[in-house]
Amino acid sequence: MIGERIQVIRKESDLSQEEFGKRLAVSRNVVAKYENGLVEPPELFLNHLCMKFGVSEDWIKTGQGDIYAAITEDDLVSEKLGIILASDNDMIKDIITKAYELDEDYLLMLNQLIDGMLAKQSKK
Repeated sequence: MIGERIQVIRKESDLSQEEFGKRLAVSRNVVAKYENGLVEPPELFLNHLCMKFGVSEDWIKTGQGDIYAAITEDDLVSEKLGIILASDNDMIKDIITKAYELDEDYLLMLNQLIDGMLAKQSKK
């Protein structure tokens, strides 16, 4: 049952129904109804849950396969870009927009500069 699998993800994430619901933009009552099988969760909710918690769509829908989907580099980039776009940080948006216009040589230099800055920052 999908509701049982939703509950597995919530409990493995060590979240209450309320906390889990907040992360998925639904109320605690909705989470409870899904977990108890009173309401069938819509496709959009299941897709959001899978993206947010790295869950395999096949597993959440059928119970087959691995619980967690393999996370690709593209998945990580997409997640970070989503966070950046949702933020109010116009400076990072401007930097990314400008970096997109650079050729390969300048991108390599920028990447090395950022790696050095991050290494220095982590030593603080």
